[in-house]
Amino acid sequence: MPVNPFDFNSRDVVAFILVLMRVAGLFLTSPIFSSSNIPAQVKAAWTLLMAFLIFPIVDYSVSPLPEVGIPFALAVARELMVGFAIGLGISMLFAGIQMAGAIIDVQIGFGLVNVVDPVTSTQVSVIGQYYYFVAMMVFLAVDGDHLVIQGLSQTFDLIPLGQAHFSPALATKMNELFSQMFFIAFKVGAPVIGALFITNIALGIIARTVPQMNVFIVGMPLNVIVGLAVIAMSMSFFVFVLQDMFKGLYRDMAILIQTMR
Repeated sequence: MPVNPFDFNSRDVVAFILVLMRVAGLFLTSPIFSSSNIPAQVKAAWTLLMAFLIFPIVDYSVSPLPEVGIPFALAVARELMVGFAIGLGISMLFAGIQMAGAIIDVQIGFGLVNVVDPVTSTQVSVIGQYYYFVAMMVFLAVDGDHLVIQGLSQTFDLIPLGQAHFSPALATKMNELFSQMFFIAFKVGAPVIGALFITNIALGIIARTVPQMNVFIVGMPLNVIVGLAVIAMSMSFFVFVLQDMFKGLYRDMAILIQTMR
């Protein structure tokens, strides 16, 4: 007997709504897909299209789908949380990269110079925004967006619809990702931070040996020149580090999914 698409009680409609919620949860929090530069209508259409493409490959024939009412509302919230968790885990990496730029800005002397991030509509540091856009281009160049969508589609095999469980292991993993954000910031900004640290030590020695020199006047432009020069020279190292981080990102996504099984 054919399924009436307007019958909300049908398993097909219930399953599609749950798939749509998981996709929407990911697209609301993950980089690129959640950009505020994209009109809301385009985001909604893209989310709906992606749900239509993923839905045929989702096997929900043996899944106990919830009935309409409170069980269904809880299942919708659960699917949203699955997408939120995955998207938030991805965002942690890019937040760490922006943090590295913010630390470098303070060292260089750009601490008071902020720009508006078009993705989050908040003020961020200049170098942090530069690092963020470079990381985004590398992410797209290595087909990171495709792998995120592929990982999302695979979650339906590992976590059946309405069967996600949020255990303390998930909170532990999210805390671990949050702490890794500081490690990522130090790892990305290490070349520039190290060079500026040596520069400041040299200026301190000069100030002690040549007291007639105004170190403050010399130090500010010198920090800017050294900082920007090291950023330019370390871009190949930055791209290499990004590629390694993206490999770890896919591993972290797999662990997050396993904790919600």
